[in-house]
Amino acid sequence: MARWFDQTIVDTGRLPLFFLLVAFVLTFLFIRFSVRMIRAEVSWWPGNVTPGGVHMHHEFFGVLLMLISGFSFVALATFETPIANCVLASLFGIGCALVLDEFALILHLRDVYWEEEGRSSIDAVFVAIGVGLLFLMGLRPIGFGEVTEYREAGDNTTRVVVLVLLVIVVSLAIITLLKGKLWTGLIGLFITPLLFFGAIRIARPRSPWARWRYTKRPGKMAKSIRREQRYREPVVRWKIVVQEAVAGRFGVPEPTATAAALPAVAMVDHGAVPAPSAPNRIAAALRWRRTRRELRRDPPWRLPTVMVTVAIIAGLVAVGLDDNFGTYELDAGTTATLLGVIAGAMATLTGLVFTAVTLAMQFGASQISIRVIPMLQQDGVMRASIGLFLSTFAFTVIVAVDLATVADEEVAPVISTTIAIFLTLVSTFMFIVLVGKVGSILNSSQLLRWIESEGRAAVYRLYPDVMPESRTSFPVHGGEVDEDQRPVSLVVTLRDTPTRGRVLLAIDLVRIQRLAIRWNVRVDLLVGIGDYVPHNAGVFEIIGDHRDVRTHQLLTCLLFGDTHRPSVSPAAALQAISDVALKALSPAINDPSRAVQALDHSEDLLLLLGPRVRADEHDNSLTMIGGYRRTWGDYVGIATDQIRHYSRSSIQVQRRLRALLETLMEQCPDDQHEPLRERLTALDAAVDRDWVTPLDRRLAEAADRQGYGSEAGRIRRRRLRINTKAGD
Repeated sequence: MARWFDQTIVDTGRLPLFFLLVAFVLTFLFIRFSVRMIRAEVSWWPGNVTPGGVHMHHEFFGVLLMLISGFSFVALATFETPIANCVLASLFGIGCALVLDEFALILHLRDVYWEEEGRSSIDAVFVAIGVGLLFLMGLRPIGFGEVTEYREAGDNTTRVVVLVLLVIVVSLAIITLLKGKLWTGLIGLFITPLLFFGAIRIARPRSPWARWRYTKRPGKMAKSIRREQRYREPVVRWKIVVQEAVAGRFGVPEPTATAAALPAVAMVDHGAVPAPSAPNRIAAALRWRRTRRELRRDPPWRLPTVMVTVAIIAGLVAVGLDDNFGTYELDAGTTATLLGVIAGAMATLTGLVFTAVTLAMQFGASQISIRVIPMLQQDGVMRASIGLFLSTFAFTVIVAVDLATVADEEVAPVISTTIAIFLTLVSTFMFIVLVGKVGSILNSSQLLRWIESEGRAAVYRLYPDVMPESRTSFPVHGGEVDEDQRPVSLVVTLRDTPTRGRVLLAIDLVRIQRLAIRWNVRVDLLVGIGDYVPHNAGVFEIIGDHRDVRTHQLLTCLLFGDTHRPSVSPAAALQAISDVALKALSPAINDPSRAVQALDHSEDLLLLLGPRVRADEHDNSLTMIGGYRRTWGDYVGIATDQIRHYSRSSIQVQRRLRALLETLMEQCPDDQHEPLRERLTALDAAVDRDWVTPLDRRLAEAADRQGYGSEAGRIRRRRLRINTKAGD
């Protein structure tokens, strides 16, 4: 490797270029890490440079470094200064990285660093790195080597031929770039055959070449769009993944060239359905991929198995290192005893982990809700604890076996023993973390908070938008079709058994909308998230001419699993919280205080859901799909109805439930009041029916956030005002 570096980099005079490229890459990675830390508001990381209140972008420092190093290069050009050249090249690379990282700001003359336009900065950096690597490999632009070789040629014919070839190559490069093929054009300047390939191939849909030459040639444009969809868009998806892994998340991408260039489709008249538009394919695919990754359940044994496998390999490697590089000697007997103690302790800790997991699951199933079992199975602390303890045990056993089989009984493996001791210390800390985790599971209030956090994540995933307060009128949906005018329909059934279960966990609505637009049909969902879908049950109803429909494409838009857990949907979180309250109100437990705690978390989730469900109910972007929405009344009913039925003998729970409903009445707009009024009316009727004495009635009619924090309740005035409004 050193010899290759000397021959390829040092001897050819490309060492300054190597330093420039290394400094460029390292600076870019560092500055991206820095801005991501600033964006995350990490307290211990230095923030932006703002002397006198002026935010100084790092491109300012980059320009200064480029000027200083550039002038210094010119000043030292006539001197043999290899060390100075490398230092100046490094400074120039640092400056280039700082400037190109904010290339989008220079291009748009506004701060678009984290917006969608900011991706152009990452593209510019990647282009610079690619061109730098080509130069470092010894390639020259245009493919003719050193220009001085042709300048010194005495034959005019040679010069003319070279000039003609140069014009041809440059022309091909310009054509390739005009066709929207940036990378092909740039790399083709170094590898000339790529330019011929890029120039004769069809242009990209939104390239200048396509706008100039394909406007009146729909066949060419259609072919360009098909190629874009088939080849380019998968590459763009992976490019975005790499960009966001390196540079952080940007804004949601704008509609791609494909969607913008697609011809208009004649739509079926579904009443008042507005003309739909195809959603952004790339952004939707990325969201669906992220949803599948978040909801997919990993087997509980996978992480421990991987960790044990790594431990076995590490043990064999460590033993080999001891045999070849061990320099210190330990007493073999003492080491064997120590390893035996470690192995026994790890076996004991592993047994404790299994016991703790079993205890937590039994407690969750019997005292809380069966819905929390999948959460416990997927908990990282549980699986990591089992994996770490078993890994330490396996590693220690391998070292002990090697110690027992070595010929020299006076020498002990130092490196392996040190690693075993280190793993033991890590396992000790992990055991402390495990004890704290099990304690939080056995604590019902902390478990409820955990369930609520899972539900909040599901809310943000399913309902990303909030209805603006100023919006008072909404578009009319054409979701219902007159039965007399209903076209012939096709019911798509689930015939094949999903490998991960039959409970529906997620629906790729954006892709279904795209497919419905492509096929010119309406798609109604016959199942909802959380439903168990039996064999041969209908999942879609296709309304319209279904000759072009590909049912297998629709079925790939569904994600199945084995449990409707809180991380899947807000309804599952509310159901789990309601189960906790119902268990607490059962005669065997009779703990109304826990039911009050459950209502606290249900109220928090409902307040978060309110504006998002309202925005989703009036969303007109998925006009070709029906039957997929849960209403605001559904969520209110899931959170309160069963608790209301089972709390007839508990004034404390009824007071807290009334406070929840009245808080929602106050916070939610008028169009969401109806399900709340109905349940308040039902509570009033239950008070008249279940409580006989005036005192009990007065107590049950009061609203109290604590259940029974005071005799008069905590929000009595608000309740009276809301009841008066409801009576009007």
